[in-house]
Parts: sequence; C-alpha cells; structure tokens
Amino acid sequence: MKTLQFCYKMQIDFDQPIQKHRFTVRFTPVSTRRQRIEAIHTEVYPKEFLSTDEDSFGNICIYGYCEEPHQRFCIDVEGRAVTGLSHYEDAADLHRVGMYRYNTKYTVPGDTLKNYHKDFHFRDNTANYARALCMMEQLYRDFSYVSGATTIATTAEEALTQGRGVCQDYSHILISLCHMEKIPARYVVGMLEGEGLSHAWVEIYENGMWIGLDPTNDLVVGEQHIKVSSGRDYGDCTINQGIFTGAASQTQTASVVVEVLK
Repeated sequence: MKTLQFCYKMQIDFDQPIQKHRFTVRFTPVSTRRQRIEAIHTEVYPKEFLSTDEDSFGNICIYGYCEEPHQRFCIDVEGRAVTGLSHYEDAADLHRVGMYRYNTKYTVPGDTLKNYHKDFHFRDNTANYARALCMMEQLYRDFSYVSGATTIATTAEEALTQGRGVCQDYSHILISLCHMEKIPARYVVGMLEGEGLSHAWVEIYENGMWIGLDPTNDLVVGEQHIKVSSGRDYGDCTINQGIFTGAASQTQTASVVVEVLK
C-alpha cells in the first residue's frame, strides 16, 4: 500500500480568440476497492458554466461552456491516492460487462492480429487471468515502445503490423487478443508513478472482478498505478473533448507528477 500525491496539468493555447467553447474534461479519479482518493481539487479555466456528472461508463466528467472570447484553456487536478488496497476492482454493474466483449474500430482484428493470436494455445479450463497474463508477457517481448511511432487514431491492427507504438497501442492490442479469447477487457487511463504523462493499461474480467494488467511495462497493476477512467477503448476515455467557434490553431501541453508520500 502507498500514499501518492498526484498532479495533472493540461493547457491549450490558441493563436487567436475563440468563443462558444463547449468541453468535456474526463480526469477525475474516484475511490474503488483498489484505491482511495483523498483531498482532490480540480480547477478548470475558463469556468463560466460548469457541471459534473457520470458518463455511460461510470467516469466522472466535468462539462463546461464558455461564451466569451478566450485564448487559453487549462485543467489542473491535484489530490492524494492511497493505492494497493486490493489487487482487483469490483465489477459492481454486471449488466455492463457484456459491452467489453466486443471490438471497436480501435480493436477489431485484421490478419496480423488473427495470425498473432493463433500462436497462443490454452487449455479449455485456463482462467481468464492466466490467459491474459500470458498474452501480455508475450506482447511485451514482441512489441517495442517507440514514442511518436503512432497517433491517437492508430488501431491495434496497424500498430501490431508495424511492431511499435505507445501505451495506447499496447492496450488496444491486448484488448483485441483478449476478445479473441472471449475475455471481457476494457481500456483504462490513469497515472503511473514516475511516468510524467497520463498512462493507459487494461482491465480484464474474471469472476466478478476487474484485474489490471499493464502491457507497456509487463506488470500486474499495483500500488504505483492511479486509475482515472475506463471504457471500451481510447475514444471512451479521452481526457479533453471540445468544440468552439473560431478558426484558431492550438498548442497543447500536459504533464503528470506522481510522488510517494509514504
């Protein structure tokens, strides 16, 4: 068990004023069986009209609207997380598990993924966790982490074909492999001690539990991970989404700091 202090900062600068800005911010971690969130504080600028609610995946979302012209948009989230309370998260809403059995545009397999999956051979009674762990370990050996090799639009099939990518790609590939094994699996966004940016991993379902696997680092998710959101893929967990009036171009910077308090 650890107590982690976390800070997420994101800033978007526009080269000319924009207005009628509608946005959704999805970066509010919540307490689960595996983690307890304390002293959380969130600032969003501009904050002309703000409201908070859950999306269809149970993630906390801050919805906002700014009518007036502005050239900067900022998000600051700070707090503490007590992690490693359990090795799993409860699958409280069992009726929602079914949606995590099916592929999306990010995870649908092509020939490369299907052929890669054929190399795995499991006994019929092999547990979901054991099969997913085996596939994660093999993926870690076969796939290379290369920053900038892919984009947010890259699919699991495209990433595996080129053999390199980032945490988003590792996670989409593992989800696709799990689905071919009939294992419900979901995409997770969070923070990792020492990472510097937001991180992505996978949770697989077994016997009423969601168990986290971090294929980028070949780890079972533990006390160094802080979960923020989950969904079927990257698109369901996008940290910031928005539309505005104006022809401005934008520059985004983001950072994550996670420090051990005890």
